[in-house]
Formats: sequence, structure tokens, C-alpha cells
Amino acid sequence: MKCSKCDEKAIIKIPYANIYLCKEHFNEWFENRFERIVKKYKIFEGSKKVAVAVSGGKDSTTLLHLLNKLSKKLGFEIFGITIDLGIDMGKGYSSKSVEFAIKNYEALGVRYRIVKLNEEYGFTIDEAKHKIRRPICSTCGLTKRYVLDEVASKEGADTLATAHNLNDVAQYVFIGYFNGDVNSLARLRVVSPAELGYIKKVKPLFLTPEKEIMTYALINNIPFIYDSCPHTFRVGGPTQDKIRRSLEEMEDKIPGFMLNLVQNFEDKIRPWINDVPKLTLGKCKICGRPTNNDRDICSFCAIRIKLNKISTNTTINGSE
Repeated sequence: MKCSKCDEKAIIKIPYANIYLCKEHFNEWFENRFERIVKKYKIFEGSKKVAVAVSGGKDSTTLLHLLNKLSKKLGFEIFGITIDLGIDMGKGYSSKSVEFAIKNYEALGVRYRIVKLNEEYGFTIDEAKHKIRRPICSTCGLTKRYVLDEVASKEGADTLATAHNLNDVAQYVFIGYFNGDVNSLARLRVVSPAELGYIKKVKPLFLTPEKEIMTYALINNIPFIYDSCPHTFRVGGPTQDKIRRSLEEMEDKIPGFMLNLVQNFEDKIRPWINDVPKLTLGKCKICGRPTNNDRDICSFCAIRIKLNKISTNTTINGSE
């Protein structure tokens, strides 16, 4: 098929927009839409220094490239954070991920910090898998949230950008409905303001389909790791996996289904559930960061205690 905007050969069809686009016009369309979404939802309003979480995968590396361009227009600084989670499983997954992240940082001239989980926090995700009775993906997600927030704050960032795409957010929304989890839906925000000891967090790709991100990365020769996390195939979330596949199948049958699901949630439904009581947060007696459910120790420090990496007697002013 020919591009809907010129006579060049199309490289992609955008079913929900009913258009075919060549490389040049896809790039233009993709970047312009990204900028429109950022401005519509005031994602970087008031942001001066934005930390970008870069795992080395297609979503985060694409986000880095998009924000590198946009930061020059909107006048904010970007800074990259990559966590070496110590996931090996005989495949060197984390090492490869870090290598790809660094390639992108250096190609763009973006300042960055590599956080080695084992060196700075005393454990790896592989180690946690074998020693903690908790789903490994849950442990990994908790760890990444904690480390990213802490490092971004220490580096002086006022905003933390993560690369959750449309497919990710559609899954979160649908599972929230499925479980009737109003509290989780209320906390699912495109822009989570700085409060309660946390910095502002944003999801600039929340309306961008995974397929389009992949296409953008490939045609622009953005280096990224193709491998999936080896733990993904060992630890199951069968219901979540089925929901994600069902959403993507529905998207094939009804183009724009996921986009409408997420956009309508953000624009029309989430504002109605803002009155859900917020969690009462205190301070972790070990690290000093926020903790909920009236606990003295945050979930991240609890993991480190179980792994015997810190003592319950450790305090924020003490040494480990």
C-alpha cells in the first residue's frame, strides 16, 4: 500500500486512524502525536529535571529518544537511570540490558547513572527469587519503584518518567475493573503529583500502542535488547496474561479498543474516583522513605531484612 500522505510505500497501517504511512510520515505523525499528548495532559508542566527510567528495552529507549527531542522544545533537562537488577539465569540478561541503555545514553549525549542493585542494596533479583516467598515479578517491580524514586530524588530530579505503553495501561485498567479494585484504579494516573515523600511520576507513552513503539525503534535504528526477561517464562500470572492477550485480540477486531478504554478512563472515569481515601503514610524506620499500612518498615527494607542484607536495628543514621 502507498502512504496516505504521499506516493511512497507505506511501512505501517494505523487501523484505528485508517491510515497507511511511509517511514518519513510515520515518524512525523508519531512524534507530533506524542507531543500533543504531553501538552494535552500537561505531563511535564513545571518539570525542570526529568529522570528517565531506561531498562534497555524498546519502550524505554524510545521514550529516551522522544524526550531528548522534546526537552529542547519544552526547556527541561533529562537524566537517565538504569538499574542492573542482577538477572542472569545463564543468559546475562541484566548485563545486556545495561549495555543497550548505555549505547543510547552515549549516542544522545544524555547524562546517566547505572545503579548496581547488588553493590548498592546488597542483593540481586535472582537471589531474591530463591530466598523470598513472593512472586518474583512482584519483588522486581517493588524494587524498581523504590530504587528509581530514591535515585531520582538524590539526583535532584523533580519528575520520574517511565515507559508504560498503551498495552500496559489498558491491562492495568481492565484488571482493576475485573477485580473491582477502586483503590488501585484511583492511583493509576498519567501524572502522579509529588506528595507524601515521593517525586512526581509520569507515563508519557500511556496512549501509544506497543506495535507503534516497536516500529519507531526499528526504523530509527534505536538499539534495544530483544530478549525478554528469563523470569517471565518461569513465574506465572496466568489471569493477567490471558487478559492482555484478550485485549490485544479485541484490538484486532475493534481497532482503537484499547485507546478508547484508556483514554475514556483517564478523561471521564478516573476523575470520579479521586475521592477514594488516600493511604496514610509514615516513614520507614530503616531508610526514612514512605511506608504504608501503619508499618514501621517499608516493603523494600522488609525484603532486605529477609535476605539478611540489613538488620532490623539499622537506622537511617546508622551504617550497614
